[in-house]
Amino acid sequence: MDLTLNADQKDLRAALRDRLADLWTPDRLRAASETSSFDRDAWKALAETGVFAITLPEADGGMGLGTADAVILFEELGRAQVPGPVTGTFLAAGLVPGAAEGDAVVTLLDTRDAMSVIEHPGAATHLVVIDDDGLFLLPVPRAEPAALPLDPLTPVARVSVRAEDGERIGSAEDAARWRLLGAVLTASLQVGAAQGALDLAVRYAKERMQFDRVIGSFQAVKHLLAESLVRTDLARAAVLVAALVADDPASGDLREAASTAKLLADEAAAHGGRTGIQVHGGMGFTWEVLAHLYLKRAWVQETVFGTAGDHAEHLAAAF
Repeated sequence: MDLTLNADQKDLRAALRDRLADLWTPDRLRAASETSSFDRDAWKALAETGVFAITLPEADGGMGLGTADAVILFEELGRAQVPGPVTGTFLAAGLVPGAAEGDAVVTLLDTRDAMSVIEHPGAATHLVVIDDDGLFLLPVPRAEPAALPLDPLTPVARVSVRAEDGERIGSAEDAARWRLLGAVLTASLQVGAAQGALDLAVRYAKERMQFDRVIGSFQAVKHLLAESLVRTDLARAAVLVAALVADDPASGDLREAASTAKLLADEAAAHGGRTGIQVHGGMGFTWEVLAHLYLKRAWVQETVFGTAGDHAEHLAAAF
């Protein structure tokens, strides 16, 4: 299985990275984190890059590419800390009108979750409930977002809905596949968060002077950054393997590949976030430095599409 990106995939990644650098500057992220607001213009601009429609057939306005291409883009979304229910909207493209074009903002609720929580309740235009019996489309219930969300860029709210009250838009098999693809895509976002935190920490380590030397020259700092790099690269490889299995089911067990990817990516993101804050020292605990956003986003994404315990139990049972 070749995990090397081809020229087209590298160009795709570079184009999105440049676009996101314009859309989500550090100042814009800070402003959004202070108000937990949702920028619909930025969401529409994101959709225009083709992120949500990348796997749709060209006849339906998509790019006709595979999950392996999608996770490359999702890593960039995680690296840039893009706010919004990107996974839900991506999965709903082609099923919910306007999702692919950015006119719809689709949030998700999985009936298997211990708590009925949705993200971006004030911005979402549609709610899809993932149930063992299928996928159900419902209007977004009125709910007050949590006053202090863990991730200031991801407001959440508890809701009370019943799947059977919605319109069925997918079968039980579709729901099962959404859960697996959702885990793979979220794992890719986590790899992006890990890489973003690492990039930020490395940049600071090259600039911060202590005892007349940049702190990046200290062995203890090098070890922290090197371990974060290894975890991130390992998780990225696992995500790409899972994506390739999703595109070619005969090549492996998608359930095992998705669990492996999510488990490794969650660990990489949380470790990378903590490392980023530690390398920044006292600055890392300040609101102005973006290091805290990577760790908080990692903690939030650890809870969706299966916890570490869920995926570890599945892998243990498989062995």
